[in-house]
Amino acid sequence: MSFDPRSYSSPIYTALSQLRKRYDDAANEGTISQDECKKHLQEQKSEAQELYSYLSTWGLLRLKGEELSLNKWKGQNPEEIPIEERAIQSQEGRREIVEQFFQCLDTISRTRNLAGIEGIQTLTQQQTNAENYLGLTGIALEVAKEFSFWANAVYYDIKAGENNNA
Repeated sequence: MSFDPRSYSSPIYTALSQLRKRYDDAANEGTISQDECKKHLQEQKSEAQELYSYLSTWGLLRLKGEELSLNKWKGQNPEEIPIEERAIQSQEGRREIVEQFFQCLDTISRTRNLAGIEGIQTLTQQQTNAENYLGLTGIALEVAKEFSFWANAVYYDIKAGENNNA
């Protein structure tokens, strides 16, 4: 299966834009503070830029494990958690990016159930043989490159890792 990069730039740009807009809107409405918003967007940008390095070093299955370890909501759907609680949760911005990454990979690769908790089972099932897993990892690396590129465009005014206390 060949992929046209233009076909997967759109869902990635949309995912990052929607993530950012959610927090920008909350800050503009006063639901969260500007500082909370900025810190959260910094986490998102940093994670989006680091996906390629993480994937190339640790692999797809470990990235999925990382997503699960970052979920501090203990069985609750994070989307149901009020934004003011998510904004102050340490590393929630990172989790949101990894979650969006797997949702985009699910769509782009046409592999079902990579997003969510089911992703672990999907990546370890017999149907995902070594050849399929390696092919999926190749697609994931390309998707991670796009995340890094679009993070710079979407979070153009955010410096990744910038310290608010300096």
